Amino acid sequence: METLDRVLGAEGRLIQTWQRDTAGGTLPPWMQDLQRLQEEATLIESISPGLVNGLLQSESYARFVFRHGQPLMTGEEISRLVAARCQRYDRLRRKNDPDVTAVFPQTALTCVAEEIRVEQAEHLLSLLEGGKVRVHIVPEGSLLVGVIAPLFMVRLFDGSRAASSDMNTGIVMHEDDGEPNGFERLSELVKRAMGAALPVDQSVRMLKEMI
Repeated sequence: METLDRVLGAEGRLIQTWQRDTAGGTLPPWMQDLQRLQEEATLIESISPGLVNGLLQSESYARFVFRHGQPLMTGEEISRLVAARCQRYDRLRRKNDPDVTAVFPQTALTCVAEEIRVEQAEHLLSLLEGGKVRVHIVPEGSLLVGVIAPLFMVRLFDGSRAASSDMNTGIVMHEDDGEPNGFERLSELVKRAMGAALPVDQSVRMLKEMI
């Protein structure tokens, strides 16, 4: 198929059509796994409408999230999830060290108990010191209209892009297929979320005020 695409001068369009018809999409199987996708990323943009982005959560914040989001799990099961989540960014930093941009609302911090808020703010500030993480906080009074679930936009080493939405029923993958109602719409939502959020320096100032 690659040979036919090259001979016909299709510039990848024939391969994409073949992949879509045979596999139900143009993303290779490994790109349909969010964890693997993040491990191949040079850039991760994460928009969260309600909570601090999972990749950047501190231990107590992650435990708070799982206790409320997984009410049927045992304490031991929740502890395993918390450990896995809190180790995730460190593993990415060692493997591919992607640039990470995170957008979340101010209420994601003000809605939790003070000790959790302080720990989470300190954790974010420590991550910002590395220079690879950028945080944009959406202040109270602004809304992330259109973003109804956590959204990840990923750029890979080869320049290709993909996205995922974390829905209640599981993760939904989106590919850059050129369709205006698909990936491009999600890209526009990310731009608008950035526009509704504070710049990094003002976000940092807000985090410091929470300590």
